[in-house]
Amino acid sequence: MKISASAEYAARMMVQLARLEQGGSLSAEKLSTLENIPRAYVDQIFQRLRHAGLVQSVRGPHGGYALAKSAKEISIGMMMRAVEGHIFEDVCGRYASGELQCSHAGGCDIKPVWQRLTTLVEGFLDKVTIDDLLHEPKAISRAAHKA
Repeated sequence: MKISASAEYAARMMVQLARLEQGGSLSAEKLSTLENIPRAYVDQIFQRLRHAGLVQSVRGPHGGYALAKSAKEISIGMMMRAVEGHIFEDVCGRYASGELQCSHAGGCDIKPVWQRLTTLVEGFLDKVTIDDLLHEPKAISRAAHKA
């Protein structure tokens, strides 16, 4: 599993938004400066997060972006799926033949390992919320032990 720059940037941006008071927003320009992320990248990430219903744009002179839900309702898994389309790459699918079936399907001994690893990683990331990143480092450790 490889964490892309987009996923890392999205997590940092979401934490910044979660720090805002209720009803507050941050401009893409301000987030770009705060997190040292190229402005064009901020816009691309916000487009994906907005499409997934995780952030909303706020119009007006003090507009910008805000979380569309409570930070307690947004998991890292949701954020990663919004930005990347998936959390864990389908290893078996990547090595599929032209018919989208693994050429080793008849006798693959490693497939259960990839399936379990996917379940563990996605289960953990679906339990950790943006709010946990701000306030509950111990909750993150507990989620890791439950995964």
